[in-house]
Amino acid sequence: MKHSRHGAVASLLALSFSLPVLAQEEVPAAPNKPGFFRQLGTSLKDAGQQAIGVKSSPTNRAPPGRSNGLGAAYTPLSGAGKLPNLFRADNHQQAQLGKLDWPRVALTFQEWGASLPCWTIEARIWTSPTASTTETFKACSDAPLKETDDLGEVAELNDAALWKGKDTLRGIRVLPSKPNTGAQRSTGPNPPAQPFQVNVSRDAVANRAVELSLRVAWVTGLVQTADLHPGPSGILTPFKDTRMWIAGFRPDGNRDR
Repeated sequence: MKHSRHGAVASLLALSFSLPVLAQEEVPAAPNKPGFFRQLGTSLKDAGQQAIGVKSSPTNRAPPGRSNGLGAAYTPLSGAGKLPNLFRADNHQQAQLGKLDWPRVALTFQEWGASLPCWTIEARIWTSPTASTTETFKACSDAPLKETDDLGEVAELNDAALWKGKDTLRGIRVLPSKPNTGAQRSTGPNPPAQPFQVNVSRDAVANRAVELSLRVAWVTGLVQTADLHPGPSGILTPFKDTRMWIAGFRPDGNRDR
């Protein structure tokens, strides 16, 4: 009898310990909310951490006098420094429709490599078919892209938004009615048919080139937050502003050798 009682008590104890676990497992997961902020976060209320990125906070700020390891999206080295906000004042809707021709920017990677987080880039800025200037700068692939949200808070685009931005650039095609150089790349004044889809066998280099191009596109205002919002069908908003492109890689700039 004693053995049977002990067995019954042990069974009850085991059942009592397992009940909370079973109850926890049976709780249905919260349904996903549709829309842009489901993909990049949960709500605008916590935009500083999730919605469109991660806002600087005491937990992720570097201690005074120390670096947090992140580079800058644009550090000027030479030239007039016209690149920042170059496209920002333009009518963005007209630009998306391909109705704006100038200015244009051709990016040539001067110092580059998959092992190099910050590349030296030359930008040739065209203001007409015959007039252009150049400037040289550094851009880092780990540079955070910051935006002020609808709450007036400064946030950073998170990984999901960055992936959308890179996909947006890769998908840009020059309209058939627009002058282009086809598969050939040059410093201008006309872009190639696929401005950011480089024909490079080394995937790490190609991906880094697009990461850096996204930083430059963000700095100039060519790509904006609105371009990362999906439309009613869930597809990204069409974006066909072809006024910036990758012109090429300087042969002696390879730092992976």
